[in-house]
Amino acid sequence: MESHELLESQEHASHAGNRQVGMTMAIFAAALALVTMMGHRLHTEEVVMQTQVADGWAFFQAKNSRSQMYAADAKLAELLQGAAGAATAKAWVEKAGQERKEADEIRHSTEQLDRETKAIAQRATRFDEAEVFLEIAIVLCSVALLTGGRGFWLVSFGGAIIAIVLAALGMTAH
Repeated sequence: MESHELLESQEHASHAGNRQVGMTMAIFAAALALVTMMGHRLHTEEVVMQTQVADGWAFFQAKNSRSQMYAADAKLAELLQGAAGAATAKAWVEKAGQERKEADEIRHSTEQLDRETKAIAQRATRFDEAEVFLEIAIVLCSVALLTGGRGFWLVSFGGAIIAIVLAALGMTAH
């Protein structure tokens, strides 16, 4: 084989390698878009749930305050009206008990929602971490294209594998 044929053969092989790296980058970029979208959706869900948690605690506080107000009014009715105020006091004690029971139910459901919100936040974090590793993999592919070094391309698969594991954890964790 002559020297110019060897150069053409080497150039053709290099071009084919660049296509492999380019296709790898395209696949990583598509995975990055998917992982980013999932992370954004989970962060949005987290914010909505945090708002619901804040609303739940505010509602709990209102019910708790009403419960204490009714209990204080019942004592006041007993003290001011004596036996005549006993019926009013009894009604207000019942109302205070009902408000306290509702406040406890709201507290329990809000605590559960808070736990769910934290789980969503953890899942979103896994997608954020996967995003970072996919970005690193894309950068390594770019370096492989610029330098012509196959080693950077091969190392990029490590970042992609880590990203896949993190994204899978983000999808399955509850």
